[in-house]
Amino acid sequence: MNVDFKKKFKGIISVIGASEIDKKTEVLAFEIGRLLAQNKFIVSCGGLSGVMEAVCRGAKEENGLTIGIIPHVEKSAANKYIDIVIPCPFSQARNIVVVLSGDACLAISGKAGTLSEICFAWIYQKPIVALTSVKGWSSKIANKKLDDRRNDKIYGVETPQEAISKIKELLNK
Repeated sequence: MNVDFKKKFKGIISVIGASEIDKKTEVLAFEIGRLLAQNKFIVSCGGLSGVMEAVCRGAKEENGLTIGIIPHVEKSAANKYIDIVIPCPFSQARNIVVVLSGDACLAISGKAGTLSEICFAWIYQKPIVALTSVKGWSSKIANKKLDDRRNDKIYGVETPQEAISKIKELLNK
C-alpha cells in the first residue's frame, strides 16, 4: 500500500466465501462489509455473487473501497459494488491473488474454493479469521491449525463485530 493509501486506509482485508448463500449469511456478510469500511479497511474479494457481493454492498453503503479479482476476462462480470475490477481468468490461481491482495483473510461460509483460499492464506502466512455462525468451511475449520508450520491458528469469531475486533488485533501485532 502506498503512502497516500496508508493515510486513508488501515489495510486491505481479503474476504472469502461462498457464491451462493442463505439470508442469514447475506445479512452477516453485509454487516461485515459495513464495519470494514467504517474501520477504514479496503475490501478485496473474488468480485462475484454471494458473500462477495453482500460484503461489497455493505462496504459501499459506508463509502468504502472495494476490489474484485474476477475469474473472467470481461470486467463487466463483476458485481455492481466493485470499484476496482481485476480480471484474473486463471482458474484456481485467482484464489492465490485474492488471498495475497490482503493483509488478513476473513472467511465467511464457503465451499471448496473457499477452502483452497484458506489453505493459501495459511501457506502465505496471512492472519485468518473465520466466521463460525454460518454453514461452510469457515465454521468447520475455525480455531484449528492446518499444520505445524505456524504457531497461530485460524481464529473463530461469531459476530461481525468480533471479526473486526480480531482483525484489528491481529494486524496491530
